[in-house]
Amino acid sequence: MAPDRKAGAASEMVFRMRDPYSVLGVRPNASLEEIKAAWRALAKSLHPDRNQSDPNAHLRFAEVGQAYQILKDPDRRQRFDQERRMAEEARRREQAGGSARSQDPKADTAGSDIFSSVWRKMAGQQPAPDKAPDLAAEVAITIEDILQKNKPLVQLEDGRTLRVTLPEGVTDGRQIRIAAQGHRLPGMKRGDVVVTFRLSPHPVFRADGLDLYTSLPVDIENAVLGCETIVDAPDGPIRVTVPEWSGSDRTLRIRGRGLPGRDGARGDLYAEIRVMLWDHPDDKVKDLMRSLREGLFL
Repeated sequence: MAPDRKAGAASEMVFRMRDPYSVLGVRPNASLEEIKAAWRALAKSLHPDRNQSDPNAHLRFAEVGQAYQILKDPDRRQRFDQERRMAEEARRREQAGGSARSQDPKADTAGSDIFSSVWRKMAGQQPAPDKAPDLAAEVAITIEDILQKNKPLVQLEDGRTLRVTLPEGVTDGRQIRIAAQGHRLPGMKRGDVVVTFRLSPHPVFRADGLDLYTSLPVDIENAVLGCETIVDAPDGPIRVTVPEWSGSDRTLRIRGRGLPGRDGARGDLYAEIRVMLWDHPDDKVKDLMRSLREGLFL
């Protein structure tokens, strides 16, 4: 009968899941960085490889991973918080149902059962986990990486490295999932690797989705009279026309010279005009400005 009791204990452990905030040891209003740091510490200390004498180590490790999967995603976390509030309200209504009910031993576990069902619903989980937790990773990429279709190397927390292909239309925060390259636990499908791309700051361009922004210095003479000049695009210089009387609030839109998107589409490049004074003061310009300010005409 001992094996049955062990199996029952393991199953009970899965059925009666705890609050994911409690699992990770963080407050309900914890920041994403606090949640990530807590998960990393627990995943390291609870990893089955470090707890080989504990038959339930893989379940605790999976519980931590599933808690992190819920709380790291803003949408899933918000849905979970809403479901939790609804479950707690249902529990309060049930406890207020009468003294006879409150003396029923089953009433003590009603809140736990409700909460466990909420988490199973959010995690999409069956009575026993059939997949090990995913492994999260971030990789920094540059505008040049995107344009040249480079394949960056991703460093995983377990020491492995993976070379990944940038998806079409990749932007900052985009994620891809690499199947069956995550955590490996006995009796479970291997988890995935979820890679988040982070666009590194660029000395010339600022990205907003697929669009790029750059500064275009124009001296005061050309800002007033207009001119033709050169804008540096990420894939080569472009000749543009600066209209007369262009102030620093004007932006020139250059279509199709931003980052590549899907199906051959591209974002736009925006050149933000910055009116510059000459390197050395010009007495004639100063006299003209003074006469205009004082209402005099030369």
